[in-house]
Amino acid sequence: MIDIGKIIKRAWHILWNYKVLWIFGILLALTAGGGGSGNSGSSYQFSGRPGENGGYNPNYQTDPRLREVNAWMEQHVFPLVSHPEQYVSTFIWIGVGILLFIILVSVIAAFIRYPSEAAVIRMVDEYEQTGTKAGFKAGWKLGWSRRAFRMWVIDLVIGLPAFLFVALMIGLGVLFFYSVASGSSGMAVGGVIASIGCGFVFIMAFIILMVFLGLLRQFFIRQAALENARVGESFRRGWAMFKRNWKNAALMWLVMLGISIGFGIAGFIVFFLLIPVYAILLIPAVIVAAIPGLIAFGIASIFASGTLAGIIGILVALPFFFLALFAPLTLISGWYMIYESSVWTLTWREMKVLELDLPIETPAPVE
Repeated sequence: MIDIGKIIKRAWHILWNYKVLWIFGILLALTAGGGGSGNSGSSYQFSGRPGENGGYNPNYQTDPRLREVNAWMEQHVFPLVSHPEQYVSTFIWIGVGILLFIILVSVIAAFIRYPSEAAVIRMVDEYEQTGTKAGFKAGWKLGWSRRAFRMWVIDLVIGLPAFLFVALMIGLGVLFFYSVASGSSGMAVGGVIASIGCGFVFIMAFIILMVFLGLLRQFFIRQAALENARVGESFRRGWAMFKRNWKNAALMWLVMLGISIGFGIAGFIVFFLLIPVYAILLIPAVIVAAIPGLIAFGIASIFASGTLAGIIGILVALPFFFLALFAPLTLISGWYMIYESSVWTLTWREMKVLELDLPIETPAPVE
């Protein structure tokens, strides 16, 4: 059996004594992973005649910028909601634009996430072997390799069941909808009950499957990152290693589940304790967000009206604003990701040693 207590303590030591890993942890927190608008149902018809709208003051002067935004919304947005059938092509282009944006963001995130994750795994492994700490440049060099690309492919394959599940649920939903719509009232009630039951069973099965695949992933990606195995070989070796050590793996998963729950509770508390820090970071966050926002506004104003360019600038600035405002939470999340990765790397190393029936050696910490 692996020594879980020693692994937990060692991972904690690595987290606090190998601080260059924090940079990669922040990158992972930012990349490892819309907003909407509501309508209150109220309608205001300001005709300019006092008292017609109950409490409306005709002498009240709305901010000109707000009036301009409201006029733009009435001209370009409200018709899309009130008469969607007349703007099918517009919705298609909006969907294509959103899809392209998601793809672009996903590609950029992947180019940051997987080299960072590979770097953390390899840096921790090297630290355990030699006791030396790599700098950021050397660590990034360890991560920026074909190993990171193979880790991405592994995640792509693992994510296939999730895609198939979503497609299946959509298909079943459409099927039940037409069955209920075309049947009698008794069949409608039965169809609803059956759909709820099937949905519950599918969701539970999906959760169990994804949890299991998430556990196997820890073995697959370390075969690629540490053994430089190809994708197919990583799956075969990782599965074989899991089968030989499934009891240890399950026990470590349960321990990490408890730690993650504790971290979630602590994170919820810390979120509120950091409110004074958010207040301090508010002005710096506005300054940080203003730079990309103004750049986006300047570029957009070449091709669009002033109101639309302003909306684009605000949309671009918002992620930077929240990123700067909640920077402490990002750091804390990065700490946990480093810790979790280190735990599984140490677990993988100890399993390898146990399989070879060799004594486990841990180098003296290098401060």
